[in-house]
Amino acid sequence: MIVLSGDIGGTTTRMQFTEFMDGDKPKIIKSVHYNNGDHPSFDAAIDAFFVEADLNKNLVESACFGVAGPIINETVKFTNLPWEIKAADIKNKLKLDKVALINDFVAIGYGLERLARSDLLTLQEGKECVGGVKAYIGAGTGLGVGFMIHCNGRYKVYPTEGGHVDFAPTDDAEQELLKFLRKKHHRVSFERVLSGQGLVNIYEGVKSGQKTLDFNAFCQDLATADATAAAIVECAIKHNDAVAKCALDIFIRIYGAAAGNLALTTLPFGGLYIVGGIAPKILSEIKKGTFLDAFSDKGRMSNLIKDIPLHVVLNTDIGLQGAAVYAKNIE
Repeated sequence: MIVLSGDIGGTTTRMQFTEFMDGDKPKIIKSVHYNNGDHPSFDAAIDAFFVEADLNKNLVESACFGVAGPIINETVKFTNLPWEIKAADIKNKLKLDKVALINDFVAIGYGLERLARSDLLTLQEGKECVGGVKAYIGAGTGLGVGFMIHCNGRYKVYPTEGGHVDFAPTDDAEQELLKFLRKKHHRVSFERVLSGQGLVNIYEGVKSGQKTLDFNAFCQDLATADATAAAIVECAIKHNDAVAKCALDIFIRIYGAAAGNLALTTLPFGGLYIVGGIAPKILSEIKKGTFLDAFSDKGRMSNLIKDIPLHVVLNTDIGLQGAAVYAKNIE
């Protein structure tokens, strides 16, 4: 069985053909990343992929696309992209009955089932329970949260809006950060501090409260221009700047604490997974232990939390693989 899967973001689209062999084992036939700006429509991107893969459309039995945007009536409209994607149009184009559009973070959940051990950095072995609840949290453009329950031989993914719960400071520095952000926002959610923009918010908060610290040449430019998460990470890790390092440390501690909150909420003895685009880029800092310390610092519940398996997902194509799994199981 050959399926078409896609992971469609605001700037980049990933597409893949996967063949599911005997025993449910997947084999990737072709996987390609496209810049959305190079194609006038999603239809054009699909056509380009079939040409590049040199695959007969009649061999594809189902398709699923994880999309970074709201899906209304099986239709997606992008804010910063002149694309409109309709499941009905894809069905007509590919002559398929089985086509699905799902949220990109839901696709990540289904991708967790296909991870190899090499796709994971294990921060805590814990006491894994086969068939136990799994949960995942991921900081990227926003903050996604989901969980999975094993039923009838497979896991079912349940998305949440957990990224928008109230930010809960755990020390004096985070209290000051909350005060700073409340001047800008009516309400401060975890996504305000755990996302690409969240790291920028933390950096600005630290900078506003520590004006006596010296910047090196790189960060002097960062201080006078629009900061980005990537620039702050580079400034902290490569240039050893005090303000950027402080901001990144706060970010990691908040991330660990939020993951620990999710662990308390769902008790995921099947595993708790850190996903999203930011974690793999700051692995050197996560491995130093601050993340795990904040994760397990839960007072009377700390011993319980230490039994939960905790992993960082290194495979950035997990959403693409999850969409393939979903496509395979469309009935």
